[in-house]
Amino acid sequence: ERQAERGGAQPHSLSAGRPRMRLVTALLSMPLDLIQPVLYKLEKRVASASIPQAFNAPGRLRLANEQPGVAAGFDHSAWTGCLQRHVTVGGAVGDVRELNTVDYAGLSKDPEFDRYLVQLEGADLGVLGPREELALWMNAYNALCCAHIVRHLRSSEADPTPLKSILALKKDGVPIWDQIAGKVGSLELSLNQIEHDRLRKRWAEPTVHACIVCASASCPNLRREAFAAATLEVQMKEQLLDWVSNPTKGLSVEDGGKKLVLSRIFLWFEDDFPPMVRSYLASQKLPEPAATAVASRRARIRYFAYDWSINRSP
Repeated sequence: ERQAERGGAQPHSLSAGRPRMRLVTALLSMPLDLIQPVLYKLEKRVASASIPQAFNAPGRLRLANEQPGVAAGFDHSAWTGCLQRHVTVGGAVGDVRELNTVDYAGLSKDPEFDRYLVQLEGADLGVLGPREELALWMNAYNALCCAHIVRHLRSSEADPTPLKSILALKKDGVPIWDQIAGKVGSLELSLNQIEHDRLRKRWAEPTVHACIVCASASCPNLRREAFAAATLEVQMKEQLLDWVSNPTKGLSVEDGGKKLVLSRIFLWFEDDFPPMVRSYLASQKLPEPAATAVASRRARIRYFAYDWSINRSP
């Protein structure tokens, strides 16, 4: 590639590249389903370049080992109110069904949403126990992700055409995930900083991936209540089951149980589901036919295309 950038490869380079070209030609001539595993490995490698490893972070916590704190926790009731007023179940975007959609226009006019963002800015992180901290960061991720969309709607420079994807909010070459999303306590943070530093590297809890929502159709559904320290296990388990029970974006059993189609999140964050995705899912007591398909080594794994369309209510 470097030779090509300098003005073209030399003849001996072409000769050396012929076996590779023959391999590519052979792969392209194969049925797509047979070469999918190779393509997935390449995609995982690309994703790994931008997703920091978390499984080897020292001192990661497990929720089961953390007791509720005795001090009063952070009050997320304003966020719960917003979710109940502006999130609707059973929606559809593209091919994704049973989607929790968000009325972002209504949220942008709701003073309780702004009040919650102010609460997040004033959070005293030092007094929160681990469980309260986990609940706060998951709620903060979801609220601040919504805040990106709300700011776009409120901006006088916003394109009058509806925003199609959160990815379109890339600014000056900076992806939306790396832009400052808001302030929590004294910290100005991006969504990536919350997801990777405050959640994935802090907690050995794979179900976090079922609880944080990036305003897109193929994300897990946005829960219609805030996460609370006292009920985290139940809430997070419900989120996981809701996600993998959705055959249009979470998990689908096809071809008579011979094919298992999963969310691409299980591919991109494969290392977060130890010891491997299939065995992790098998341990979750899924309903049939998912349980049998997951337990079967014969079921080949494939992944849904990821729909980045906004999870907007019609």
